[in-house]
Amino acid sequence: MRTSRRLLISALTVVVLTVAAVPLLNFTVYTPARAAESYISAIERGDAQSAFSYLSTPTPTSTLALSDEVLSAAPDLPREPEAETVSVDGDHAKVRLSYNLSSQEQTVDLNMVRLPASAGLFNRWAIEQEEWPTLTLDVSGSSTATVNGYGVSTGSVPVLFPASYLVGFDATYLKSRSQRTEVTAPGDSPTVKLSPEPTAKLEQTVEEQVTDHLQDCMKSKTLMPAGCVFGYDTDNEIIGDVSWSLERSPQIGLTSSGSDLELTPSTVEVRVKGRYRDIVTAAEHDFDEKLSFVLGGSVVVKSSQVSFEPRRLGDVTIA
Repeated sequence: MRTSRRLLISALTVVVLTVAAVPLLNFTVYTPARAAESYISAIERGDAQSAFSYLSTPTPTSTLALSDEVLSAAPDLPREPEAETVSVDGDHAKVRLSYNLSSQEQTVDLNMVRLPASAGLFNRWAIEQEEWPTLTLDVSGSSTATVNGYGVSTGSVPVLFPASYLVGFDATYLKSRSQRTEVTAPGDSPTVKLSPEPTAKLEQTVEEQVTDHLQDCMKSKTLMPAGCVFGYDTDNEIIGDVSWSLERSPQIGLTSSGSDLELTPSTVEVRVKGRYRDIVTAAEHDFDEKLSFVLGGSVVVKSSQVSFEPRRLGDVTIA
């Protein structure tokens, strides 16, 4: 009986001491400034889930770039956080936060809000964000990109602050140089514009399509092959079918300008043979002509599909 009484008295003593210490702990430990520093420490560890607990804003629906993996793969993360509570007004506070990112000291003023107390006793403070920080990815010719090496959809991509992000684009047919950008404050939304460049695979695919196109043209038995950008014009009457052959294939190259991809202009030579009847004398003759023209065209990459639209630059000449 005495043992139980002693245990009860000890437990009540602990409760009384804890309750008595709560105001002091809330004033010295569970402060807005300490919450801001803890948030930065979570970012520094690459612990996105822990960082979320110090943010009052609901987590966005798209969290592709909000994972531990993306955060841990950042080129640089904040270090040495120092915060001071500037003011407290009821359940709201203002904090001035300093940290180092990419060898530069950054300072940002944060609005903090008090959340429901932990265990009903200890203050919980979180950072208020009017808008979630984002990377606006503008990638011509693609609906996807990479952030710190992980695939995301282009457009507005929610991210955590503060951190450095490496944005790139490396697909089967198009790629871009990676660009580094930094998000340093809750409302930051930098735009990253990536210009695609053709890959070796795209050049190979276009070369195959150009070759197939020209070979199909060579199968024609008329002077003006259907769907082709060249032909042979004459006033004489053609007798029977004509035959085409490819004498000089184009050198395949691609150039890009913004979202446009163009076939680098290249000279093509073809030969046409047949028999004609002179419209003046009615005499019949064989003909054998080599023609030259410059081939260009546009290349479109859409949904992993490549299409080539040929275009002739200038006139067809007799070589």
